[in-house]
Amino acid sequence: MPSLRMGPASLGSPPVTPGLHEQPTSRRYNADATILLVGFVGAGKKTLGLIASIALRRKLIDYDAFFHSQVKSSPQNFIATYGFARYREVETELSQELLTKHQKGCVIVGLGVTASASQKQLLKSFARDHPVIYVRRDEATLRQFIQANPEKFERVLGIGNAFFESCSNFDFFNITQDPSQQNEDQLYAPLKLKEIERVFVTFLHRIFGNPQKQLFSADAFSTTYTFALMLSLSQLDGAYLDLEVLDSGADAIHLTLFPEDFNQGLAARLSWHMTTLRNQTRIPIILDARADPPTDYSVFVEIALRVAPEALTCHLVGATEYAQSIRAAKGHTKLIAVHTQFEPIGLTLSSPDIHIVRRRVKELGFDAIRLTGKLGCPDNAISCAIFRRNLMDSLGIPVIAYNESTSGRASMFLNSTLSPVSIPSNYKGPWLPLRETQEALQAFSLVLKKSFAIVGQNVSQSLSPAMHQAAYTSCGLPHEYKAKSIDGFENIPQMLASASPNSLFGGIAISLPFKTQVLSCLEDINPDARDINAVNTVVLEHESQPNGDRRFFWRGYNTDYIGIKDCIHGHLSPANAIRDGSTALILGAGGMAHAAAYACYQLGVRRMFIYNRTPSNARRLADYYNQWAMSKGDHALHLDVIESIKDPWPSDARLPTIVVSCIPGQDVDSQLPVEFRISDQWLGSRTGGVFVEV
Repeated sequence: MPSLRMGPASLGSPPVTPGLHEQPTSRRYNADATILLVGFVGAGKKTLGLIASIALRRKLIDYDAFFHSQVKSSPQNFIATYGFARYREVETELSQELLTKHQKGCVIVGLGVTASASQKQLLKSFARDHPVIYVRRDEATLRQFIQANPEKFERVLGIGNAFFESCSNFDFFNITQDPSQQNEDQLYAPLKLKEIERVFVTFLHRIFGNPQKQLFSADAFSTTYTFALMLSLSQLDGAYLDLEVLDSGADAIHLTLFPEDFNQGLAARLSWHMTTLRNQTRIPIILDARADPPTDYSVFVEIALRVAPEALTCHLVGATEYAQSIRAAKGHTKLIAVHTQFEPIGLTLSSPDIHIVRRRVKELGFDAIRLTGKLGCPDNAISCAIFRRNLMDSLGIPVIAYNESTSGRASMFLNSTLSPVSIPSNYKGPWLPLRETQEALQAFSLVLKKSFAIVGQNVSQSLSPAMHQAAYTSCGLPHEYKAKSIDGFENIPQMLASASPNSLFGGIAISLPFKTQVLSCLEDINPDARDINAVNTVVLEHESQPNGDRRFFWRGYNTDYIGIKDCIHGHLSPANAIRDGSTALILGAGGMAHAAAYACYQLGVRRMFIYNRTPSNARRLADYYNQWAMSKGDHALHLDVIESIKDPWPSDARLPTIVVSCIPGQDVDSQLPVEFRISDQWLGSRTGGVFVEV
């Protein structure tokens, strides 16, 4: 497990200068606004720029190449010939031309290396309407690219760091692989790059207000028992924190900065930890500061907004000036009002008055509010829950309310939105680990046991029950998961009809061969499943009616395509990145093949080939998606059928870099192994590719 000692050494500059009293930029941009990456030589700007250009389908512009195209010389040769002063003049002119002409649809890298005052002004001006991202890197890596003695290196580092911080509005730390693992993992370098690619692309989507939320994950701010993993910056600094515990079933990470954290190098330290957390988990991150306005809190806000957190806390008392400034500069980050008092949270607030709380929350546009008391006892838990419910009805936003003491732990159990939990190895104070918290909720019947099953022909050997039961046990959930083999489709409608809202029957997973048939007996179908024309997951859901009643209904989903898509994306090397002309080969034509075609489409593949033992079924699948694409106005998608294993690969298409096999291991009717062959010639892509068997 990687150690957290790989973090940045001191970068030799003070924290980012607070900017709350200046006219803030909104951090909200046009969807096609050009992205600018700045940073030291060796920070990885070109690699990240290439990743961004492919993921967002934008033109990549390297300043050095642009410079050469304009003056027919590299910057280094130009300096050697005409001197540094003349180079700076030309650099300013070309930088202004570059930024003026390419304000949309581009990713620009390489500007700002000389850190001149004129370039600083250009970049700051550009940052008002465009994301300018400072790509940070650890000191040891930068030393390999900046040839200087230690004293000069520190001076260059300090000047450059101050320059890049001053003219950018976001930070992204490009984490270097642990040197102890570099030789061992050299063969897997493309896959290692995929990890940082996912984090960086998600970071860009967050900047533009398109967060890549997991499709079936809970909304962290919902009222259906969500949990926040409580962490501090000093914990992340720990020598050997097991990163796997961070991905332990919580719905958000609550990262707290304490007064001792506000020291030199905080911006780089927080940026590094945010990349680490986002690499290890995919849940929202809430940044909180136990700091008082104005000094430390102003520093915290400016630094925090640079890493684009999902949510940020703001003190409710005396918050007017700060909240207005933060709201103007927060981009797409949610703003949580926080108030802590010594007395327990109960039917009333001691200070400020509840009417003031309501007014400030509404006036300042908070997205949620968190109220905590320092004291509490089990007797306060009910009154705290009643107070929370009434306040939530009054404000119309999520309310988090509990008492932080061990004796007030019952109030945490009754707080169903972002209740605090600790990591198992740090079980201290009032917060319990998630597993123990779930078990406590079960003891009070606040979480009820539900039953689930996988249903299909011959599913007795399915691994799904063992996998789900292991997950339930790990998270402390009481649910059970079974396998139910059925003879015919008529058993499924009977099973759904016999379940009642009070039976605690949660849903079923649909296996072969009923994934398309089941659509006819569902009241609601998720849009993705509707497009795929196949369902593999059926869930009993409910919604509140205007008269206060609840309506229960069965909703169908398709999660097959998510697993296929993630598997393909996670194992495609940069050489096989999906672009115009990429092709995919899908083996099979059943429900899983439907999901595979949709997964490839979502990844950007527009040319696919279907090969199946029964060509008529393959043609049916191809016709379905070709007609579906036309109905969506997408004339680029085209699926063809390969009739025979003896057929050559079509001459007008590239060999596939994605092959998805959707052939079952055993025949559904006879239980005999399925023999299925394809042509070796179809697998001859010179750059290799990904083979997924589902």
